[in-house]
Amino acid sequence: MKSHLPEKIYLASPVWLQNVLVSTYGAFEHRRRYSGPHKKYVEYLRKNVFLNKTEIADLQSKLLERTLKHAAQTVPAYQALNLGPTPKLTDFPLLERESIAMNAEAFLSSKYKKEKLITLFTGGSSASPLKIYISEEARQKSYSFWQLFYDRMDFHVGDRKATLVGRKIQEPDSNNPPFWRYNLKDRQLLFSSYHLSEKNVAAYLKKLNSFQPKIIEGYPLSIYRLADQIIQNSIKLSFTPTGVSTSSENFTQKQREIIEEAFGCKVFDQYGSAESVVFASECEHGNMHIEPEYGVLEVLTNEGKIESEGSGELIATSLLNEAMPLIRYRIGDLGEITESNCPCGRASKILTELYGKVGAVIINEGRQAPTAAIAIAFEYLEGIKNAQIIQNEPGKVTVRLVKRTNFDSKSEEFMIWELKKMLGQSLKISIDYVTEIPPEHNGKYCMVVQNYYKFTVPD
Repeated sequence: MKSHLPEKIYLASPVWLQNVLVSTYGAFEHRRRYSGPHKKYVEYLRKNVFLNKTEIADLQSKLLERTLKHAAQTVPAYQALNLGPTPKLTDFPLLERESIAMNAEAFLSSKYKKEKLITLFTGGSSASPLKIYISEEARQKSYSFWQLFYDRMDFHVGDRKATLVGRKIQEPDSNNPPFWRYNLKDRQLLFSSYHLSEKNVAAYLKKLNSFQPKIIEGYPLSIYRLADQIIQNSIKLSFTPTGVSTSSENFTQKQREIIEEAFGCKVFDQYGSAESVVFASECEHGNMHIEPEYGVLEVLTNEGKIESEGSGELIATSLLNEAMPLIRYRIGDLGEITESNCPCGRASKILTELYGKVGAVIINEGRQAPTAAIAIAFEYLEGIKNAQIIQNEPGKVTVRLVKRTNFDSKSEEFMIWELKKMLGQSLKISIDYVTEIPPEHNGKYCMVVQNYYKFTVPD
């Protein structure tokens, strides 16, 4: 469990120093993301964009063969399967999230030293925390796929970018601008997603007009709130982005249309995971292409068969992270994979439907935290198996927790602090410890249940 001390120091600092701290951290992350093999790998991926289906199949087959051999020979959990020198994907059983949560080190390759790896945490859309290890090289290659995605918006790291995500910019109870901080290295303006009340939207739009970002990225429901205000109040923007990049939440076609109308550009959605097993993103024609060099995506059908196409539970195999290769991992989302001819010319498979990461929100005194942001409150808590947050009335939530033996009072305090830092100290939180949280009728776990506030879209 991480310490809150760095955040407390940041929040106690004046705004000018917070900008310095954000820029300092931004410079550190820039080096960690974009050095090493990053640029060379970007060029490699660009050469592969328009491979035909046969070429893609051959490429992925070679990458998969190498990954499976490496895993079977160097990863304890897979060595125990005794699969021999040339294992096939069908030889590997389905990998449950709980197996990783209980013993992440069993999935580490013996070729890597844990202390030299980057540690990532994910709460996921079911608030079931995982600790993932990834090498610096794999992390840098991972961000090469982001550049491939940005190419569709004619954007490069270093162009001005406005970001609305779930990290804390300032205290939620502080309702005075600026609601943004600046990352100098990447020319990135980070906006708070928690202060987007009707009263504050004008300040956001004024800052966007003066900053004039090339792209806007972040949670779609946060961006939608800005777009809705632009349309409803006939606000004129002094800039036109080359694209709006969204991720982490599902949103409706109507919401997409409102965002595109407000900002005068296309929305490009992206789907991925902190586990580094899948990367898919929309092309210019709105089809979400699955990147073949990143991972293999399959579906577990209702009949219990694992297929390369069709509808069902998504099963992912990483081709990128050799330090912790997850094979036939049940990622926790439902979707549909098809192989079709896209007008953009890309022959990679398409994720035509995605039923995970549903965009509900928790609200308190005008502040909203979407599902993707709420997940952050749980991602460092290794002592919980599953969690769900329910709002039935204003100013109050109930957190349902399935805990493990290592969950204690400090863990509970940590979680409450994380939730209140998003939604304010006035939020009343009750804890309900349960033995299980059942899935929805579609088999998907719902992390946020909103029974009080109804997020509506104008006709």
